[in-house]
Amino acid sequence: MTFSRRSLLAGSLSAVVPLTVKPAAEPLAALWAVNDGEKVEADDLANPNKQGNSAWDGRTARVFGARNEVVAFQLVAEAGAAGIGALSVRLPVLRQVGGPGVIRYAPPAADPTYTIGRQIQVFSERCMSIREKSNADWIYLRDSPAEPPDVLGNKPVQLVPENAAQGGFPLAVPAATNQAFWFDIYIPRRAPAGIYRGQIEVEADRQLRVVPVELTVFPFTLPDQNSINAMFYYEGSQVELRYGRNLDPVFHRFAHRHRVEFVDGYDIAKATAARSRFTGTDFTRANGYEGPGEGVGNNLLPRTFYGPGPDFDTPEKAQASAPLWTDWLAQNLPGKQTFLYMPDEPGAEEFEYIRSLSAAVRASGAPLPIFTTHAYDAVLDGPDKAIDIWATVADLYDGAVAKVLRAEGRDMWFYNGQRPNIGSVVIESPATDPRANLWAAFKHDVPTYFYWHTNHWRHNRQVLPGRERNQNVWVDPVTFHNRRGWWANGDGVLMYPGEDRIYPDQDRGIAGPISTIQLANFRRGIQDHLYLTMARERGLDLLVDHVVEQIVPAVLDEAGPRVLFPQQGNAYEQARLKLALAISAS
Repeated sequence: MTFSRRSLLAGSLSAVVPLTVKPAAEPLAALWAVNDGEKVEADDLANPNKQGNSAWDGRTARVFGARNEVVAFQLVAEAGAAGIGALSVRLPVLRQVGGPGVIRYAPPAADPTYTIGRQIQVFSERCMSIREKSNADWIYLRDSPAEPPDVLGNKPVQLVPENAAQGGFPLAVPAATNQAFWFDIYIPRRAPAGIYRGQIEVEADRQLRVVPVELTVFPFTLPDQNSINAMFYYEGSQVELRYGRNLDPVFHRFAHRHRVEFVDGYDIAKATAARSRFTGTDFTRANGYEGPGEGVGNNLLPRTFYGPGPDFDTPEKAQASAPLWTDWLAQNLPGKQTFLYMPDEPGAEEFEYIRSLSAAVRASGAPLPIFTTHAYDAVLDGPDKAIDIWATVADLYDGAVAKVLRAEGRDMWFYNGQRPNIGSVVIESPATDPRANLWAAFKHDVPTYFYWHTNHWRHNRQVLPGRERNQNVWVDPVTFHNRRGWWANGDGVLMYPGEDRIYPDQDRGIAGPISTIQLANFRRGIQDHLYLTMARERGLDLLVDHVVEQIVPAVLDEAGPRVLFPQQGNAYEQARLKLALAISAS
């Protein structure tokens, strides 16, 4: 079978008229689709993607992908003048044209991370009102050329399961308002290559409309093992506070489906209890998991996180504890990546202390890397090269130093988001900002991207005195405060609580996490990284260099005052299609 770039991206190449319902009294004024790299606001009835984009040609929603990949698109339903009392959508099945391939929908289970047979999943998008810009210059500088476009408004954030007590189906939609739906499609690793077709059934106040869907499955398979580590901090105690019970297996399955790793510090007891998370047993059909990374365990196993902890807080304890940990790892979970996290974002007054802990670990003979969240500093490193892994914010990343470190067997990573150097992970940023971060990592050979928190539902100690630490995150978009007057919308929150004992009026009745457009775009970027890696491995260097230059011409220490990576999904999808066609032909 041959695949045509022109036909797959026809919707992005010419303007077309969206599918509309002419009678004003009818509940639906318009239906249209868009790729996963956009945030369509509830009141944005003139969105330019309505006329055509990489996933929409005016009639049919079109997506493409490889086997063992999760692809996504959005359907936008615009309510007519009378509004919609009850709106639901379904995509029952996608069938291969002229072949046996079938990709099926199954309704959600009580555990939202049970994914066996759930190859098609459907969510409603919930908006949050952003009335003031984030105020944190390490995310973006207000009123600068790097500020996101169109900062204020009702921004879509959460991807709410269809069976949620709030935001589930059916939905009521006010007049002249958009309601967006998100479709995740997991392409099974044994799916035959070809064209798959189906229909979205849209029911609005008992009136049925259909939107055709076409999925192109390319004849290659994404590996189960990622080509980059995505290290996202996860705080299990916050889950227990909201849900009243431990749900670590559920949350780690959720992370695995998104190709990220939720991390924290482990000692031998915790690592023993979680061993199946690292062997891959937790991510098998026996434990309700179908999807990317089936049977593949997590790779990142930090000894401590956000500081050296009580077992390493003096040189004497560090020297005694380090070999106990590395010996246990070598015997039980060999090959996993570990490190000792030094005091977070240390000041100069802590440098000597950090060097002393590093020297003690080295004296023990244990191969335990020393990790710091600091730009490279020769004083901190010292004559003994105390630091093995430097992780820095984007504007302090130094590509020349990173090359020297890697030649020495050390490394430099980057973390979080900071426009214009990389994308910012806040609600008002474009959907594609997280995706750009993985392209930046590929361009600069960075093996691990780190995001500081996934479920910052409880303010840390930096919050202003007197402010309620347990955040009502479904209501208040501001999720980070500190005493210096900095704050940000949605920072540190890549998922929302499906149950809530603290704010029961916000309880969605979902026994697990509720995802976001931000996290879905991290997954998209990680899969893009796999495309780029596969193409490089197949000798397609000219193409890889070309698309990387198109998408991330100047990131990290190359960046100027303005964002130069694309801020809409079409450009990324065009680049991904070029890679898919070339990989298929190689």
